[in-house]
Amino acid sequence: MKITATVLLLLAICLPAIAQEADLLIRNGRVLDGTGNPDFRADVAIRGDRIVAIGKLGDVDAGRTIDARGRFVVPGFIDIHSHADRTLIDDNLEARAAPNLVAQGITTVIGGPDGRNPTWPIAAEIAAYESLGIGLNFVPMVGHGTVRGEVMGEDYERSASPSEIERMRALVRQGMNEGAWGLGAGPEYRPGRFSTTEELIALAEIVAEYDGFYYAHQRSQSPLPLWQTPSILADGWRLTGTDGMKETIRIGRETGIRVVGSHIKAKGPTSWGQSAIDIQLIERARAAGVQVYLDQYPYETFGGSGTGVIPAWAFAPPGSDRSGGLDAPAWRVEGFFANHKDNLRKNLEDPVVGPILVKDIEHILDTQGGADRHVIVFFPEDPTLVGKTLAEIAEDNGKTVVETLVDFAMTGTEALRHGVLFRPVAGDERDVDNYMRQEYTATSTDAGIEMMERPGRHPRYFGSYPRKLAHYVRERGVVSLPFAIRSSTGLPAQIIGLTDRGYVRVGYRADLVVFDFERLRDRATILEPARYPEGVDYVIVNGVFAVDAGERTSALPGHVLKRGAR
Repeated sequence: MKITATVLLLLAICLPAIAQEADLLIRNGRVLDGTGNPDFRADVAIRGDRIVAIGKLGDVDAGRTIDARGRFVVPGFIDIHSHADRTLIDDNLEARAAPNLVAQGITTVIGGPDGRNPTWPIAAEIAAYESLGIGLNFVPMVGHGTVRGEVMGEDYERSASPSEIERMRALVRQGMNEGAWGLGAGPEYRPGRFSTTEELIALAEIVAEYDGFYYAHQRSQSPLPLWQTPSILADGWRLTGTDGMKETIRIGRETGIRVVGSHIKAKGPTSWGQSAIDIQLIERARAAGVQVYLDQYPYETFGGSGTGVIPAWAFAPPGSDRSGGLDAPAWRVEGFFANHKDNLRKNLEDPVVGPILVKDIEHILDTQGGADRHVIVFFPEDPTLVGKTLAEIAEDNGKTVVETLVDFAMTGTEALRHGVLFRPVAGDERDVDNYMRQEYTATSTDAGIEMMERPGRHPRYFGSYPRKLAHYVRERGVVSLPFAIRSSTGLPAQIIGLTDRGYVRVGYRADLVVFDFERLRDRATILEPARYPEGVDYVIVNGVFAVDAGERTSALPGHVLKRGAR
C-alpha cells in the first residue's frame, strides 16, 4: 500500500494503541531521519517490517530492546549504483545475504548497472531473486544494453533502425509493466556505445510514462572514452567527460524524467578540475527545470579490479586491426595472445608502430593517475614489490616507466599478460570533495558482492559508506553528518521514487542502521581490500537483523521492490 499523508495521520492518531507492543524497540538513539535535518533523541518501535512509533516510548513493551545511547539511528543506505545483481541470483545462500554490503549499512540496491541485466525478461530476473531469498532489497531496472542486444543480436556495431528502436521501446515497456523503475544505461560499453543519443531518448520516453528515472555510466568520464586511445580515434567518436554529462542532461531535458550521471569522477591529471565544469552544467540545467542528479563512491581510486597499463593491442600480432577499440571482441578470443611477449617486442621495435604504442601507454598512464599513483598490488615474480609504485620501481632500476612496464610484461603469462596488477589512484581530492558537496549527489558503491580477498579489488566493496562517514565527515569535515546521511538515504529514495523507504518515519519500512560514529571506520585498503568496517553495530532490513551486535547474520529478509506493487 502506498503510504499517503492520510494514512500517516491515521497512524499518528492510533499511535497509543499501536505502540503498546512492538517486536523491537531501539531506545535512546540519536535519530538522523534522512531529510538532512539535525539529529534528535528518540526511541524507535518496530512491529513486523514497519516503524510504528518514534518518540519517548517508555510505556512500550517489546520482544527485544536495544539501547542505542550514544549511537546514531539512521535509515538503511540505498546504493544507487550496485553490481550485486549477478550474485543475488546465485544459488549460494551465503552470497545472496550480501555480507560485504549489509556490513556497511546498505539495505537496498539498484539493478541495471551500466545497462546490463543478469537475465531477461525482468519478470524472470525478479523470480530469480525471489526463488531463494536475498539479503537486502532490490530495485529492478531495464538495462539498455540488454534490450539492445535482444533486438540487434551480434549486429550491434551501428545505429539502430527506426523499427529496431520501436522493438526496444516495446521491451522497455514490458520491463516497466513487470515492475522495473527505470532505464539503466552504459553507453561507454558494448553494445550501448554504438547507440545514438536519439535512441536513448526514444527509450527514456517510455520510462517517462511511468514516472521512472534514467541512470548511466556516461559515454566518457576521461579525456577519451575507455575504449579509445590516441591511436584509436574513429571519426565522430572523440568524446570527453563533458560530452557524457551533456548527453545525460539532454536526455533529462527532452523527456522530463530524472537523470543520474553515475559514479561521477574526474580521471587522471588531464581531467582534474572536471568537477567544476560538470557542476556548472548541472546547475544551469537544474535552473531550467531539468532533474539532474549524480552519484559517487567516496574514493580517489577508480576501477573495480587491479589493472595493467599497456593496451591490449600491443600484445596482438603485428599488423592487427585495432580500430575496434580496447574492448574489441577480438582481444577476448582464447589463444589470441599466446605469443604476447614476442608480439609486444615486435610492436615496440617497429619504427612506425613503436612510437604510436608508447603514446598510447602514456595516455593510459595519465588517465589512471600517473606512474607515481600506480600501486603494485600483485606481482607473482617478486611479491616484495607489492605496495610500491611504478615510479619507485622505475627509479630504483634506473629505467624509464615504459621500459619498466615492458620488464613486468616479460614475466607475464597469457592469463596475466602485464605480469603485474596495479591499483591506480587516478582522482584528485578536490574533485572528490567538490562532487560530494552538491545537494544532488547521492552515495553509491559501484560494487558487487564479494566473498573473498582478491588482489587489486577496489576497497569500495567493503568500505564505501563507512569511509564517507568516517573520513569525509568526521576526519575532514567535507560535508556534515546529516548531509551525508541524506545523500545515502532520502536523496536516492527521491531519485528512484520510493515512498516508504529512505527516511525514519512512522509507517515506513523498518530498514535501519545503528552505528557508533566515534568507532566507525572503513578498514578496507588498497592492499587489504576485503576487510570489514567497524562501528556498524546493527543493520535491519524489513524488521530483520542483517547485522546484529556487529555480527553478520546471513539472513535473507530482502524484498524485490516492484514498481507499482502494493
